[in-house]
Amino acid sequence: MDHQMHDRSSILAQKTSNSYDLINHSSVWLEIRLFYVRIAPCVVDNVPDHLTLCHLRREIGVSLEINGSRVPASDSAVLTLRCDRLNRESSEVTYLSTDSVRVTGGFEFEAYEDEKKVLLCGSLERMEGEWSMDCYLAAAAKEPGNSAFFKPKMGVSAPSIEVYIAGCCAGRPVILAKTILGSPRRKGASRLKWMLDAIPEDEEFGKGNDKGGNGFIRHRKLQMQSFKHGRSRLALSEKC
Repeated sequence: MDHQMHDRSSILAQKTSNSYDLINHSSVWLEIRLFYVRIAPCVVDNVPDHLTLCHLRREIGVSLEINGSRVPASDSAVLTLRCDRLNRESSEVTYLSTDSVRVTGGFEFEAYEDEKKVLLCGSLERMEGEWSMDCYLAAAAKEPGNSAFFKPKMGVSAPSIEVYIAGCCAGRPVILAKTILGSPRRKGASRLKWMLDAIPEDEEFGKGNDKGGNGFIRHRKLQMQSFKHGRSRLALSEKC
């Protein structure tokens, strides 16, 4: 009896060890060795000396390690992207981090100019063994005066932001890159776009012509009328 219990304990310990080895096996982890953000053009004398990268939500069961320390699932991790290159001739700046980041699955991240100003958002995903990255400019960064990288009055209104990740997974190199073309949001532009999108295009219903009376054509015409103060009013007229 004692011998059988000993065998069962050995088998259970072996299974536990195998499970631990599986999750810590190199084929499961994505090891990020370089994370950089390059922005050009920009007013180089006006940019911050670092960006703050926050690792936010993770998929259920995803493990995250930073510099060898496991990050609890309920916590968010923070990395500093230091200013590595400042080129006045090309008006560009590069921020990077070489901290060791290991992750077993997808997660979301944000890059901040300071504690309150978020510059960009992104995510990493693993689909069928292949890693992919998506990034986009934060909506708040497009608002006038909200970002050090958007300075229309200084001639910088549409910088290009390149996000680059280099590392390895299962012994193979992994390189992920995404370029964001930024443009500032103009006041009233979103409301005008919504109004234009809400107006359907010209539509034709039925067949026939205006002589036979067997069909009808509904035509929508958009007219622009100007106010005295330089604003525009949208007027919609219908002809049936």
